[in-house]
Amino acid sequence: MTLTLSGIKVVEFSEHGFVPSAAAALADWGADVIKIERLEGDPMRSIIKNGLVAGADGTDYLFELVNRNKRGIALDVTVPDGRTVFERLIGWADVYITNQLPRVRRKLQTEPADLFAINPKLVFAKGHGQGQRGEDAEAGGFDSVSFWTRGGVAQMMTAPGSERLVMQRPAQGDVPTGMFLAGGVCAALVHALRTGEGVVVDVSLLSGAMWTLGPDMAYSSIMGSEAPRHGGPLQGMSPLVGEYITADGRFLMVSMLDDDRYWAPMCRAIGRPDIIDRYADDATRRPAWDDLRIVFRDEIAKTTKVDLEAALRRENCIFSFAASPPEVLDDPATMANGYAMAHPVHPTLRLPATPQQFDDTMPTIRRAAPRLGEHTAEVLALVGFSDDEITALVASGVSFISDG
Repeated sequence: MTLTLSGIKVVEFSEHGFVPSAAAALADWGADVIKIERLEGDPMRSIIKNGLVAGADGTDYLFELVNRNKRGIALDVTVPDGRTVFERLIGWADVYITNQLPRVRRKLQTEPADLFAINPKLVFAKGHGQGQRGEDAEAGGFDSVSFWTRGGVAQMMTAPGSERLVMQRPAQGDVPTGMFLAGGVCAALVHALRTGEGVVVDVSLLSGAMWTLGPDMAYSSIMGSEAPRHGGPLQGMSPLVGEYITADGRFLMVSMLDDDRYWAPMCRAIGRPDIIDRYADDATRRPAWDDLRIVFRDEIAKTTKVDLEAALRRENCIFSFAASPPEVLDDPATMANGYAMAHPVHPTLRLPATPQQFDDTMPTIRRAAPRLGEHTAEVLALVGFSDDEITALVASGVSFISDG
């Protein structure tokens, strides 16, 4: 894939999923991303080990997902020698990206003003839970709290009357919001490269959720209430839109918004050409929508996924079946477009590519996620430290080099 950010230098000092996923996107697009970790490592390394997310043959796939294509350095920035290393990295970088809360930035002197004093052309990108203003600007946040529940996603995804919220999948708010932050970094880079002026980019999980629920937010701003949630049988809608269940228990989703165009093809696909002329136009179909949905439901319930899919494809209907992750990975479109990238080390691991592709070329993982301190010596040398100075930094405990 064309590496559109080739030559852009990024220092990432962040943990967990949200902001590291933004840096991973920048790395996928060609940026040279150096990830700083505390000497004890990013807590994300313990998520699977501590049973918070399902394990998979001992592979830390979650860390790989949000840290591929980066180099890693372990560093104690709280001591003078570590601060010296940090400042050299800031002077080297085009972008600094972090999820440190304001109180941590003040303590470590990593606020925008501190870093602009070192590198006035820097893009300073920060991601957090609830925004940079207001009483919760200092509060921590994770995707389950700041994106999924506080941002309204859980409410709108849960059927009315349910006893439990629909819960998000791991990093479901982190990874999309990370892409929003990566987009902001690219916009800020244009400004910085044009003007030579540094700029601050700020994205929160709460803002990411609101963008995701844009139509619902707009509706609620007008009506003062939430938009209707569909939790039961679909009523008052065209039978050419919505879900059905096949004879073998597979969920089918159809979405044909042009009734006139797709009415006859859909009727033929479900084996009911006899009703095409009876409901030939909107004036006859619309009053019968609810009854026709029952007809569609009953016919689809007699047919297996395999047979129905073939019929729907013959008629060029717009549809899909609810797919499991293994099915998505094996989807011909996924495979043909390179949406699941092969890991360079693990024989079966495939990681979702960033959605963007450039020059019609396939994305690849050029580098596995770094082991803790894997590239420490390499990075220190990059910013001008001699072999003796590197040895001294490691011996003093300021930095750490992985033993492989």
